[in-house]
Amino acid sequence: MIINYPSDDVKITANKQLAKKKTFKDKFEVAWNSSAPYIEINRDKLNKTVGHSMLWREIGNKEYTTAKNKDYLRKSIEAYTKSIAFAPLGSSELSLAYANRSAVLFKARLYEDCLLDIERSLKAGYPDKLKTKLFLRQSLCFKALKPNSGLEPGISMANAIQWLPNLKKYNPKYNIIKEYPKMINELKEPREIIKFIPEIKNDNTIIVGASDAIELKKTNENNQHVVATRDIKTGEFIYISEPFAVIGCYKFRFTNCWHCCRPTWAGIPCDNCPNTIYCSVICKKKAWDSYHNIECLILEQLLELYEKNRINFLVVNFFLKILNSAGGLLELKKRIDNIDSIKNLLCKEFIFTNGILDVNTIDNFHLLDYYEPTPDECIFEVALVAVLFVKLLDQKTDILGKKTPSKDLIQNKNEKILISGEIFLRYIMIAYRNSQSFVETAPGCVVVWSAAIIPFYKILKNSCDPNVDFTHVGSNVGYYACKPIKQGEPIQISSSRATGSYHLIPKIDRYKRLGCSADNPQPCKCTACLGNWSIVTFLPSYKSMILPTRIKEELNFMRMRLAVWQKLICHGDSKQLLTIKDDLNRMNDMFYQYITVPCREISELHLSLKAFYSRLHTIHDTYE
Repeated sequence: MIINYPSDDVKITANKQLAKKKTFKDKFEVAWNSSAPYIEINRDKLNKTVGHSMLWREIGNKEYTTAKNKDYLRKSIEAYTKSIAFAPLGSSELSLAYANRSAVLFKARLYEDCLLDIERSLKAGYPDKLKTKLFLRQSLCFKALKPNSGLEPGISMANAIQWLPNLKKYNPKYNIIKEYPKMINELKEPREIIKFIPEIKNDNTIIVGASDAIELKKTNENNQHVVATRDIKTGEFIYISEPFAVIGCYKFRFTNCWHCCRPTWAGIPCDNCPNTIYCSVICKKKAWDSYHNIECLILEQLLELYEKNRINFLVVNFFLKILNSAGGLLELKKRIDNIDSIKNLLCKEFIFTNGILDVNTIDNFHLLDYYEPTPDECIFEVALVAVLFVKLLDQKTDILGKKTPSKDLIQNKNEKILISGEIFLRYIMIAYRNSQSFVETAPGCVVVWSAAIIPFYKILKNSCDPNVDFTHVGSNVGYYACKPIKQGEPIQISSSRATGSYHLIPKIDRYKRLGCSADNPQPCKCTACLGNWSIVTFLPSYKSMILPTRIKEELNFMRMRLAVWQKLICHGDSKQLLTIKDDLNRMNDMFYQYITVPCREISELHLSLKAFYSRLHTIHDTYE
């Protein structure tokens, strides 16, 4: 895509015109008329090619054979995955890339993943002369996974012997009788894969994905919000569900599933483009049916345009998802108009279906708050994002009908251009107001793993002293109690896009954020703001408080344990972390039982819990 951005004079004029417009449609039309003629779509497309696949396979070979550092397995797997993604469907390169990755997965002791790649390689037409070694690897995987079973290893060994003559033609000295016992002696136990999969104890009968520990209430102002139906302990999950939309960081698109964002070492590619991989056939089909059938045509240009702005990528994701679900652009516009006309729009309550509340429906998505098209929020640069996307839709897909000729970009333009631009611009404002980012913070760096739209957030009260937080749970998002919650208390969350928590962000900075996250910001009246609580570094320690000696001794002991656990959270693996999970949650409950005012150690525990659940999701490095 070539963008000859409008001159400063044109942008100044456009912004003046935008300021006078009151609707998304009118604002988009101004931006379109000012910039569409300057945008040229590059007709070339980065296709799957044998050359690109070979290049990445050679890089993988180099990473694997040189093994300069402990990270070589991860790097070689990623390179082979790119080789798989770029290999044309049905090509020999695809089979070779799968086979090579299976060798690294075998070395990493990920035997189940290795078996998947071996099967894929064989189905893709792996060369006959190399099949013996591949079947030997398969036999060893079965042996490692089922050491007391001889059936599967025996079948694989028989297949290896069947193809041995083909191997002998170019390697006559190969001796399978000597090689196999040697390989058996070097065989190691499977790598232990620890997955943290929390569950809802008892399902809520009304709120889909929620536990019976919460229920929906209405305030005097008719606002819906969730409260606790019983006491909830730290670490209990109150809601687990797929987000309405989620997009992973583009940098991890060859190590994480493009659809659910889960780390995967045995990812499978899109059949049509080299830009995405998926953790399973299920995710691959869900993505294609939901949005990738259109995204696939424009993803290369989207990566070029939006690679540094994950929120814009997220908007594309749910725009296409909703468009597919609605059945077309005109149908989507009609659906949005119907939602906008409902009687309870002023309070924007979520809609129940047959007495059940599913916050992830398309209708409920359209009831999320969004920034109004004001001069401060809906500026030219934001509207230009919508123009670029609609131009791509117009030139690279048939969503808007026939491609618009250059002479009709301004005059006689397709009405669908304005409709799609109006909707996309509104969706940008929804994302800016409601998106949540999953962030891992480590010493010296901050990694943003994904951005998501989670409508459940709408029925939680915002507070600078939150009692719940969220994390990825496999392909889902889960909300867990980060402090003990009493029966009847509202469920409260701290939004990074709104105020943030008092533990790290001073009150003045939280108020500034609030002004950026609402059209008409009101002073926050949460306990932390009313009490003017300090951030963690300026809070007093429990040691300065008057407490019984027995309690202080108990807190001292817990504080020493926490210091050890904090190191484990920074550097431990999933298995080690899960050994401290219950004790860490209980420790948090006990601190709140003994200490009823803010203190440094409670804030440190809050931050440790957040880091703990973050690490459980993001630990996926494969070292030797």
